[in-house]
Amino acid sequence: MILKLKIIKDINNLTKSILGIKEKNQFIGFVPTMGCLHNGHLSLLNQSISENDITICSIYVNPTQFNDKNDFLTYPRHYNLDIDLLKSIDCDLLFLPRDQEMYPNNDADIKYYNSNYMDILEGEKRPGHFSGVITIVNKLFNLIQPDRAYFGEKDYQQLWIIQSFTQNCQLPIEIKSCPTIREENGLALSSRNVHLTAAAKEQAGTLFSTLELFKNEVKYRGILNEVDFAALKQKLINSLLSNSLIKLDYFEVIEEEYFRFAREIKNNTKYRIVIAAYVGRVRLIDNMSIE
Repeated sequence: MILKLKIIKDINNLTKSILGIKEKNQFIGFVPTMGCLHNGHLSLLNQSISENDITICSIYVNPTQFNDKNDFLTYPRHYNLDIDLLKSIDCDLLFLPRDQEMYPNNDADIKYYNSNYMDILEGEKRPGHFSGVITIVNKLFNLIQPDRAYFGEKDYQQLWIIQSFTQNCQLPIEIKSCPTIREENGLALSSRNVHLTAAAKEQAGTLFSTLELFKNEVKYRGILNEVDFAALKQKLINSLLSNSLIKLDYFEVIEEEYFRFAREIKNNTKYRIVIAAYVGRVRLIDNMSIE
């Protein structure tokens, strides 16, 4: 039997559907997205489908997480294509709300933040971004009441903050971290990639290769003291800056457990290299784990 994708655009009908699912004691997997779905999103959805009775996808371009109005207005929206993709993988339910559903009273963002990790990197470059992210994620969690929610590692700082938020608020939701899906040249899949020119797309693979160079150097050396760490980091930054198509926002290494900047590489500590840069006119982010 082929099940039809259920599309819901209002909270009242969503609430009724969730109640029916809960009455049947079915496990809900949830994948929140802003649409323009690609294979990265589909990997999250397929994992949810394999692990839960019901998989719900939301598509909502959340205005409160954009600090740049033009970025919000130009964010790609391909709802009909998205719906076809969701049907093709047998997703159960799509929540496709409008702004008046999610922000009926122009309510303010949740003031949940810790400057140690909300105001650095993406938080510094995009003021208010994570406050908007947590606001909409919390709204969606309250509405959908998932057992598991799936997020990609590409947006690692976002993933870390959502994990922290869920734990600190003691929400009964398992946050599932899913690996980054990449193009052949290493470019992390992103909805914004549709704006890349052919030349920029080719050069965008440089971000991935830079992450790999740092990781392989650490793997070869084992540990790095502060001097060697700074020298390696600067060498790779200089290489990126020499590329006329790339405008670097940041290239940093963090300790995964506490999301704090690293100044050296020690044994028995998990690190993550994080990078953000404009390639042509498109801003891209990426990261890579070092264990």
